[in-house]
Amino acid sequence: MEHLSKNDFFLIFKGIFNTEGHFEDYILTKTSENFQKISGINANDILGEKISKIAAENSNSINLREIQKHMVPSTQRKYERHLKSLDKTYLINIFSDERDYMIIFYNDITKYKKEIEKTISKLEKSKGEVIDFTKKSLTRYKDSLTELYTREFFYEELKRLNTKRQLPISLIMGDLNGLKLINDAFGHSMGDKALKRIGEILKETFRDEDIIARVGGDEFMILLPKTDEKTSQVIVERVKEKCRQRPLDIININISFGISTKTKSEKNINEVLEEAEDKMYFNKLKEGKEAKLNMINYLKEKLQKITFENNGHYERLKIMAKEMADTLNFTEVEKEELKLLCEYHDIGKIGVPKKILQKKTKLTQKEWESMKKHSEIGYNIIKESREIISIDEFILQHHERWDGKGYPGLLKGEEIPKVVRIFSIIDAYDAMVNERPYKERMTKKEALEEIENKAGSQFDPNITKIFVELMKESQINKVM
Repeated sequence: MEHLSKNDFFLIFKGIFNTEGHFEDYILTKTSENFQKISGINANDILGEKISKIAAENSNSINLREIQKHMVPSTQRKYERHLKSLDKTYLINIFSDERDYMIIFYNDITKYKKEIEKTISKLEKSKGEVIDFTKKSLTRYKDSLTELYTREFFYEELKRLNTKRQLPISLIMGDLNGLKLINDAFGHSMGDKALKRIGEILKETFRDEDIIARVGGDEFMILLPKTDEKTSQVIVERVKEKCRQRPLDIININISFGISTKTKSEKNINEVLEEAEDKMYFNKLKEGKEAKLNMINYLKEKLQKITFENNGHYERLKIMAKEMADTLNFTEVEKEELKLLCEYHDIGKIGVPKKILQKKTKLTQKEWESMKKHSEIGYNIIKESREIISIDEFILQHHERWDGKGYPGLLKGEEIPKVVRIFSIIDAYDAMVNERPYKERMTKKEALEEIENKAGSQFDPNITKIFVELMKESQINKVM
C-alpha cells in the first residue's frame, strides 16, 4: 500500500570503510528538499557528518539513534514509529547495498492509522469489546503465502486484547535469517518454501488463541494473551528445535526472536512492541553470522553426499595451497583467502541438478552450461556472508583462464587475482591425480606434464613453473 503525503522525506548516507575494507560508519550525503521544513533540522548543519554523530547530537527526533544502533550494510528493514517531536506516525523503510549506500524513507501514515483506529472504535461500540470474526470474514486478513494473519489484523487484535484482564501479555518478533541468501542462491520459490515451512511450524506450536502474523517479507509477530515471558521463551525454544529438525531439502532454517511482556496495565503497548523488536534485532546481529555460516556448511555437507567431492579433496588442496603461499611469501590475509577458496570453491554446485553432478559420462553442451553456473551460484551464496567468508568474488572467478577463455569470461591474464590463479592450478592437479567417475586418473608425472602444457593458455606461466618445481621437490607430492 502506498501512502503519498507532503510529509514524506528521505535521507541518503554513504558507507565509509577502514584500510582493511571493514565497514565503520555512514556519512550523510543528501536529504530531500522538504526535510528541513518537516524535521526542523538545518540540513546544511548535518550534511557530511557521520550518522553516529548526528544521532548523538540532535536527531533522535527522527529516530536516527535507533537506526544507527541496529544498522548493518546489505540489509532491509521496515517498521512503524510515532515520532513525538513531529506528532506523526511514520512507516520507516531502510535499504542498504553491500558496501556503499543506505537510503531511509520516512512515509507519513498518520492519516491511515487514524482511519484504522476510528474503524475499530466503531466496531467495538457496535459489537462490544469482543469482535466476532467469522472464518469467512477472516480470509481477507490472511497472508496468501503462509496463511498466517496479516500485519493489519495483528494490530487490530493487539488493540482489542490490550486490556488488564489479558495480562500478562507477551509479544514475540521473529526474523528468518538468510532469506536473501536463499533467494539469491536458489530462487524465490525456495525462499517461499522456507517461509511456508516457518508458517507451518508456528501454527502447530502456538495455541489457537494466539495471534500469529507475517508482518513483513521475512518478519513474523506473535501475540500471546495471558502468557508470561518465561513461558514465551520455552515456546520460542520449541520453535527453534522444530526448525532444526525439519530443514528443507537443501537448506536449514534459522529464526532470530525477540520477546517482551506487558505485566502492568499502565505500560504503553507500543513500548512493549519496540522492546521485542530491539531484542530481535540484537539477537539477529548476534546469531545472524553463525546462522549463515551454519547454512553454508550444511550446504557443503549435502554437496559431499551427492558428488565425488569429499574432505580429502579439500584437505589436499589446503596442503598444496599452504606450500605455494609460503613459497610466494603471501600475507596472512592472502593465505586465509586461499584456504577459504579451497574449502568453499564448489559450494555453488548445490544449485546444479543432481543427475548432472552424478553423471559418469561426458556432459552434453546443455548440461555443461548448467554446470558452469555453479561459480555464479557460489558467488551469490557466499556474498551474503562476506563478513565471515570474504571470497565471493574469488569463487565467481575460480574457473577463469589465463587466455580469457574460461568462465564466466570476465578476466584474463594478471587481471585474475593471484589467489585464484594459484588455486586453479592446484585444483586441476588434484582432479587429474584422483579418481573421477567420468575419467581415469593420471600419474603425478603425467599430471605435472599436462599442467606445464597448459601454461600460458589455461594457467599463469610463472606460477605454473613454481608449482611444478615445488611438486617435484616437495614431500607433499608423496601424500597427494
